[in-house]
Amino acid sequence: MIPVEDAQEIVLHNVVVSDAEGVPLAEAFGRILRQPIRADMDLPPFDRAMMDGYAVRAEDTVRAPARLRVVGEVLAGMTFSGAVAPGEAVKIMTGAVVPPGADAVERVEKTEREGEWVILREPVRPGQHITPRGSQAREGEIVLEPGIRIGPAELAVLASFGYAEVQVARRLTFGVLSTGSELVAADARPSSGQIRDSNGPTLRACLAMAGVVGQPLGIVPDDLTLIERSLRSALERCDGVIVTGGVSMGEADLVKIALHRIGARVFFERVRLHPGKPFCFATCEGKPIFALPGNPVSVVVTFLLFVLPALRRMLGCREERLPLIEATVTEDATHSIERRSYLPALVWFSEGQAFVRRVPWEGSSDLVGFARANALLVLPEGVASVRAGERARVLLLPWGELR
Repeated sequence: MIPVEDAQEIVLHNVVVSDAEGVPLAEAFGRILRQPIRADMDLPPFDRAMMDGYAVRAEDTVRAPARLRVVGEVLAGMTFSGAVAPGEAVKIMTGAVVPPGADAVERVEKTEREGEWVILREPVRPGQHITPRGSQAREGEIVLEPGIRIGPAELAVLASFGYAEVQVARRLTFGVLSTGSELVAADARPSSGQIRDSNGPTLRACLAMAGVVGQPLGIVPDDLTLIERSLRSALERCDGVIVTGGVSMGEADLVKIALHRIGARVFFERVRLHPGKPFCFATCEGKPIFALPGNPVSVVVTFLLFVLPALRRMLGCREERLPLIEATVTEDATHSIERRSYLPALVWFSEGQAFVRRVPWEGSSDLVGFARANALLVLPEGVASVRAGERARVLLLPWGELR
C-alpha cells in the first residue's frame, strides 16, 4: 500500500502526451490548445471610441462649457476623411475609429446639441473614453499559451486573430468496463442479489467532463476468460481502459489476474486512501489501465485523484491536478488515522470565507448521500479528527454547485 502522492507520481510518469490535430474554429470549443497563439495585428487595430458621443481635442474644453462646431460623423466600421481642427468636434459611435486630431471622446449624455454646434458642459482629459491602439495586444505577442482548455473567451481571441483552424490535443477514447456478476444495466429490473450498474454511466460522464470519449464496454460477469477477452479487445481500439470492480482481495476479484494474463505491467495495487484503497494502475503496450474499486464513491474519488490528472497530462494540459482550498470546519469530523480520507462534504461561502461540513453518508457504496456533496473534505494520515473551527483542506467537485 503506497501513499496518495506516490501513486499520483507513478501514474503521471507512465502516461504519454497525445498527438495534436488541427480542427476548424467551430469545433475547437472544449478542446485543449496545443499551440501558442500570437496576435497577427494590434488589438484594437486603431484608437477606438468606447462611448457614443463626440470626438474632440481635450485642450478645446479646458474652459468648459465649450461650444464646438460639428464637422462630421463616424460610425463603427467607417473612417472620418478629414481631421479634427481646433474648435471642432466629430459625432462618433461606440467602436468607431477616433479621427485624427481628436484625443478624447465625451459621451453624448454630457453634451447639448444646438444645430451644427455641440456644447460640452465639462472639461475632458486626453485619452478619455478611448481604447488606444494595441492596448489589449501587440502584433506578434503571445496571447494564449498551449495547455489551456478552449472556452468562449478563448474562442473570441482565436477568432479575433484569424485562427480559422487551430491545433488541439487529439480526442482520446477510453474504454469503460464494469465487472461483477451482480450487475445489470440501468434499464433492467434487478432480481434478488443484483444491483444496477451506476459506475459505467458515472465514468462516461467524468470522461466527457475531461474532454475524453468514454467507449461503453458493457458489463462483464466475474469470469476470468471474459474479463481478459474484454480487456484485450478494448486495448485494440481505445487509448486506455477504465475497469471497475474485481480489484479487492476476494475469490471473485479477478481483474488483477486478468491484467497479468494479458501481459500488463502492474505498478501498484493498493493506495493508502479512504475510500478507494484497492486502486490498481497498469500499462499494456504503452496504454494505461485504471482498475478502480467497485463502490460508487470510491470510483469517483479515485477518478479525480488519479485518472483525471493522467488524462490531463495525456491531453497536454498546463494544470493536471484539481486545486485544493482551505475551509473552516463547522462540525467535528473523525476518521481512521492509517489512511488519508476524502469524505463527501458540503462547502459554502459566507462573507468571503469558505466553510465545510461532512454530508451524512453510510460509506463508499452510498451514492445517494454522495450526490448531496459538492466537495471532498481531506483528512490526512496520522490525524484522528478535525474539530469545529479548525481549518482543513477541501477538494471541490468539478460539477458541484457552490452555495
